This record gives sequence, C-alpha cells and structure tokens, in this order.
Amino acid sequence: MSKRTGLVVASCGVAVLLAAAPARAIDPWEAPPFPDDSSATLNTLGHGGEQIHDLDQGGTATNDVDWVTVPTLARHSYEVRLNNTSVQFDWGACTDCAQFERVSAAGAILTDDVSTVNEGGIESYDRSVRWIATANTTNEYVRITGHQDATETSSSVYTLRYRDTTYSIPRWNHAGTQTTVVLVTNLTQNAVNVMVHFYGATGSLLATASYSLPPNALNVLSTASIPTLAGQSGHIHIAHTAGYGGLSGKAVALEPSTGFTFDTAMVPVSH
Repeated sequence: MSKRTGLVVASCGVAVLLAAAPARAIDPWEAPPFPDDSSATLNTLGHGGEQIHDLDQGGTATNDVDWVTVPTLARHSYEVRLNNTSVQFDWGACTDCAQFERVSAAGAILTDDVSTVNEGGIESYDRSVRWIATANTTNEYVRITGHQDATETSSSVYTLRYRDTTYSIPRWNHAGTQTTVVLVTNLTQNAVNVMVHFYGATGSLLATASYSLPPNALNVLSTASIPTLAGQSGHIHIAHTAGYGGLSGKAVALEPSTGFTFDTAMVPVSH
C-alpha cells in the first residue's frame, strides 16, 4: 500500500501545493518504482540482507500488505526471520493477527511461519519462515499482512533478515579403507527436516540422505550405509529447516587399519 502526504511550500508569500509525495521515511519500498503490495515488487532480499518495513495503513481502513522477493538455489535451505516488532503476529490459532508467510506469485502459501521460542501455548513474536528449496527460483516471496483488528501506523515496524542456512563439509571419503561418518545435532526445540547431499569432486550429486531430527537429538550417518557412495569421495551440503545456526556437526573419516580419525567441521554460509 502506498502512503502519500501533501506538502505545502511558501514561495514569495504564495502557498504552492505540490503533488503528493510518497512517505519514505521508514519503508522506502512502499512507493513507485518499488511498490511492495504485490508480486510485482522489485524489492529483493539476498543472503545476509536486512530490511526495516512498516505496516502503516496511511489513515485508511485497509491493511498494509508487504511482499519481498526471496531468490533460492536448488538443494539449499533458507530462513527469513521477522523480529524487532510490537505487532502481534500469528501465534498459531490467531487468524486475525498479522501474518508472515512464504508465498508463490499467485499468493498461495508455500510455508507458514513458526515461532523461534515457545513456552507452553505462548509463542514469541520473533517469527521465522524456513524451507528447503527444490529449484533455482526468482519468483517466490515472503508476504507480511497487517493485523485485522488493529490500526497500524508508521510506528508498526518490523525487521526482516534473510539467510542461506545451508551447511557445507568440504571433504568426505568412502574409498580404499576409509569410511566417513556424518554427525549432526539439532540445537532447536522443534523437530527439523535434514537433507544430506553427497557430491563428487566434480560437483555431481551422488546421493541424498533425508531424515527428521527431534529436538536436541543427534543423528549419525555412515557412508557405508549408502551403496552408491562406495569407492567415491567428495564434499557435502546439508539443507534443513532448523534456521540459521540451528544445527551443529562434523564428518569423521575413519581409518580402521591405523585407528586414525580425521574430523572435518560442518560450517554455515558466512554473512
């Protein structure tokens, strides 16, 4: 929704009414050429990006709706986090509350938000949308809609942060006498989905292992359990729905003949 205000400038004692100008003090993506109230928006978040928006209704009875493009790469995972707000966002059963979701260009909900912290039936207003991308895309969005039963103003601000949450392990080996074991722990209070992609040295995808990881749990995955990896080596990408920093882990290459082990840490994409 574009918010406009009339400005009056006195010149030589004559008041001149200027054309209405967009209010850009807080939310610069609200006005042309960057209208953010539909999938026509040119506003895009990239990895490490941060933006401050508002849900100002501009004195009307119509809720503000903000759209932001979130491009993705196939087999990577992502998180958009919303916080720094006093607006009451959806807490699970509040259909009238402000909403935060990942949507298609047509507005179909692809991923709903979750709270980053839960205490019984109470959720924090620090919200997160997390997903694993299945394709390279430039036409998916996060959409933020104002509260149905409240009148929001320019003080109804929130902050968006976008992260590629994919982890990488630069080396695994299941050739000769070595076997690699991948250990992953869940640092969050929710069950999460994990996809471990094994790539060969030339970048070809050799195998994918998927599993659900309960809160605070550890998963141990051996390359010996995946027949297509026999005699192979390469690197690993780990996609998941735990959010940025929500997992920890490493790969351990085992050499039975000597008893040596070689640890390779699992690292996030820096920002």
